[in-house]
Amino acid sequence: MGEHRRDIDIAVIGAGVLGLATVDSLARRGADVVCFDGRVPGSGLSGGLTRTFRHRHDEERHVALAVEGRAGFAAWERRSGRVLIGDEGAVYAGMGPADVKGLALHGVPHYFAPSARQDEIFPVLAPVDGPLLVDPGAGAIRAKHTISALAGWAGDRIVQADIHSVTVPRDGQGVEVQTTEAIYRARHVVIAAGTEVPRLAAGVGFDIPLEARLHVRPHFRVREDAAGKTLPCWVDRTGAYGETVYGSPIGDTGKYVVGLIGTDVDIPFGADGALPPGSSTEDQARRVISYVRRAMPGLDPEPVGVRVCVMTKLPGGSDALRAWHTDGVTAVAGHNLFKMAPVLGELLADTAQNNRLPEKLAEAGAGSLVAS
Repeated sequence: MGEHRRDIDIAVIGAGVLGLATVDSLARRGADVVCFDGRVPGSGLSGGLTRTFRHRHDEERHVALAVEGRAGFAAWERRSGRVLIGDEGAVYAGMGPADVKGLALHGVPHYFAPSARQDEIFPVLAPVDGPLLVDPGAGAIRAKHTISALAGWAGDRIVQADIHSVTVPRDGQGVEVQTTEAIYRARHVVIAAGTEVPRLAAGVGFDIPLEARLHVRPHFRVREDAAGKTLPCWVDRTGAYGETVYGSPIGDTGKYVVGLIGTDVDIPFGADGALPPGSSTEDQARRVISYVRRAMPGLDPEPVGVRVCVMTKLPGGSDALRAWHTDGVTAVAGHNLFKMAPVLGELLADTAQNNRLPEKLAEAGAGSLVAS
């Protein structure tokens, strides 16, 4: 080791849920791993209080990953002694038999409930035509609790430093990671850095078509007549109340978050932090408020808070994910990946140790670069 650099075995860039899950998996295997992030763990794409864990996906292989992810969360709960996914379940409107083929294939419990049971299943909801799909094994992820547990297990393996670049030096001695604090050489680097993945991965020749957008999630208080009742996570694809949306309870706070679903609901967010001229996140917030006023009378339609998230998407759609691999470097990107973090962390750890992309991870990315 030269005085000008520090040699390590595996570097993980990004202390969000995917990076931390990878570090945890590697640490449990006894690997020498260091995690780099310039911010407090979970401050980027993994920020906020809640996410929806759901089994249903359009892609059968993603249902399979979700099933493994649920088992992984259960293992994390046993280790941490904390609830990381609630028992609220998830309810969908506007879905039929064709939408549950993946659930049936992988033995995920689910059922269609008649509209007569609507008040029992989701008591804050206005009348909805047609049956509701229920995924009882779904629930609201306690995002902060999850990050806290993973960061605690990672401990001093997390180094707070900004990453300038990742390159493969001409001398062939590993992969170089330039940080604000030191120059590192690693045998393998995993890039799980959210919006920074395209920039950092470009240094090793990857061209990653990841788009960043701003997404608005207003929080609403549950009205008194519904307070204390279990509210499920929600997906409404009907458009009957003017929008397609998703929603999730925020733990046991008595608050519920709602966001828009669709191709036109988020604002392009440039690498320079600029929004298109004339754009405003208030437009999206007003659309959500209008939906809640009409479709969810059990919520007070005046928001008590709002979170403006940065979301990353590949051309394949909102659930697309992919890993890129070359000798010594693996990068991962996509959207809606929090629920799959336990299994993706294991697969990325496999990649880092074996310098080879596992077949399951390669298959998960099929179609991710084709617009759906």
